[in-house]
Amino acid sequence: MRSKQIDLSNYDTDKIRNSYLDRYDSIFSPWIDKELTLLELGVYKGGSLQLWRDYFPRARIVGVDLKIPANRDLGDRISLFQGDQKDIKFLSDMSKKAAPKGFDIIIDDASHVGLSTRITFWHLFDNHLKPGGLYVIEDWGTGYWDDWIDGKSFRPRARLFAETWHRIQTKWRLFKRIPIKFSIRSHDYGMVGFIKELVDEQGAADLTRKTIRGRPGRQSKFESLLITPSIVFVHKVK
Repeated sequence: MRSKQIDLSNYDTDKIRNSYLDRYDSIFSPWIDKELTLLELGVYKGGSLQLWRDYFPRARIVGVDLKIPANRDLGDRISLFQGDQKDIKFLSDMSKKAAPKGFDIIIDDASHVGLSTRITFWHLFDNHLKPGGLYVIEDWGTGYWDDWIDGKSFRPRARLFAETWHRIQTKWRLFKRIPIKFSIRSHDYGMVGFIKELVDEQGAADLTRKTIRGRPGRQSKFESLLITPSIVFVHKVK
């Protein structure tokens, strides 16, 4: 594994403290020796940028933050841009300058706020991530925290689910004749709501098919979607 081949004590980043590299190692393995351009949103003091520079020996690393590290030499192959992740004009201008042919990997470790993350994702994913590229969203679980800006504790509605399921079982024929639809609410907003939006996109073929005999209106933009604790990996179709 790549993280075992470098001295992690050289890098000031919570990716190491939170053991994120255990997941990154398996996902990033095919990319290690490739020439690529990696964008990270949210750089703090720049430790993670230096980590990625050494992790991918042939990569160009681009960092974006509202406040870029001052008076710190981040070394070769690292470029910094100052701006807001919600500002799509800034994102486009930065992308055209830093990666005119598109980014190979994008990592969002910025605000961890659903609205901002969503705006950034769809703009960069659709317009500035290469076909076959990888988009990573870190710390999506903040959406479950009461003390986070758009977080809220998950409150399962087991009783509602049980009652609804009972009605489906006992009145199946009626449900087949009358197109009654309902939803079991969980998180319809914030970071968690956005991650569930990604699940819908992964299921685009079935979502647009609508019936057993129907045909998909379109296929997903995703080759795959992997949701792990704290990190989401989205692989774009080629």
